[in-house]
Amino acid sequence: MKQPLWLVLWVIALEAIIVLVLIPGDWTARVIEEESQLLEIRLGQEEHRWVHDRARLWFNTTLIETGYYNAARNHLIPTEEQRDNSTGMENMGGGWFKWAESRLQAVANAYYHILARFALLLTWFPYFLILLVPAVFDGITTWRIKRTNFAYSSPLLHQYSTQGIGYIIVFLVALFLAPIVLDPVIIPAAIMVACVMAGLMIGNFQKRM
Repeated sequence: MKQPLWLVLWVIALEAIIVLVLIPGDWTARVIEEESQLLEIRLGQEEHRWVHDRARLWFNTTLIETGYYNAARNHLIPTEEQRDNSTGMENMGGGWFKWAESRLQAVANAYYHILARFALLLTWFPYFLILLVPAVFDGITTWRIKRTNFAYSSPLLHQYSTQGIGYIIVFLVALFLAPIVLDPVIIPAAIMVACVMAGLMIGNFQKRM
C-alpha cells in the first residue's frame, strides 16, 4: 500500500499546482455550475439543494466566518486606501494584484467544489454501509470456512483486491480535487467497487492467519 500512498501525495501536489497556477480564476466556478446542473438532473432538486446548502454552510463556517479568506486577501492585495496612501506607487504591482486575486478566488472555488463533493458523498453513505457490511460479513464467513476445509485461498486475488482498493482511493482523491465536471454517480460507483473488493480481500486471507 506504499505506492498508492505516494500516488495520493503526488496527485494532491499536482492538482494543487494546477489550481494555484494554471487554471483561470472563473474556471472552477463554471465547473461548479455545470456539475450542479448535472447533479440536479441525476438525483433531483431536493438532493441538489441539500448538497449545496451543506457545502455553503461548511464553506462559510470554515473559511469566511473564521476570517481566513479576508486575512489571505489583505495579506496579498492592498486595499484602495492603502494604494491611495502609497504616493507615487499607486499603480505599482497592478498586474500582480490581479493575478493574486484570481488565484485566491480559484482556490476558494476549488475548496467549495471539494466540500460539495464531500456533501454528495455523505448522501450516499447509508448505501455504502448496505453494501460494505454484507461484503465484509461474506468475506469473513468465506475465510472461516476455508480454514476448516481444503478450499483454496488465492494470494493473488487477495493481493489484487488490496491493490485495487488502494488505487481506487487514489482515483477518488484525484476526482475529488480535479477541477473538471464530474458525473455525480462516478464516485459512489467507485466506492461500491471498493466494498466488493474488501469482501474478496478478507475472504482470501491466508489460512495461517
